Amino acid sequence: MEYIKIGKIVNTFGLNGELKINSFTDFNEQRFKKGNTIYILFQNEYIAMEVLKYRVHKNMLLVSFNNYLDINLVEKYKGCEIFFDKTAIEPLKKGEYYFFQLENLEVYSEENEYLGKVIKVEESVASNLLRIKKKDETEVLVPYISNFIKEVDIKNQKIIIHTIAGLIWE
Repeated sequence: MEYIKIGKIVNTFGLNGELKINSFTDFNEQRFKKGNTIYILFQNEYIAMEVLKYRVHKNMLLVSFNNYLDINLVEKYKGCEIFFDKTAIEPLKKGEYYFFQLENLEVYSEENEYLGKVIKVEESVASNLLRIKKKDETEVLVPYISNFIKEVDIKNQKIIIHTIAGLIWE
């Protein structure tokens, strides 16, 4: 099974087994829906947990799992990362992509020159950014906006970008 990281457990909350989670996903309602299975990476093993309920409190998620309704049962998971089954994600609209789909895509200029590979998608206030490792092993950030991103081809693992001479590419 392939997993996507969707958050990290930062603490417990109360005595009834709720876990305080720093979410890494924009799809909290879908990922933490009652009955969904979440995987906690604990001591190098993925532990399947069924979501009982979730709620938002002070910009953090509070999640309860079936059969884990006591602080003593969940305390050991503090600091663990949580994952979702990659095959269970819902498809997005045409032209929309999950961050993990953009990572490892090869980057080419509009002239079909190989420029590098996307190693990470980073969020910022203005727009998301593609962190690209160039051919010379240096890294650059390219805004994920239509001025720069001309085509995303998931099938062929390729992104075409508009380059600006002297700013990023030599």
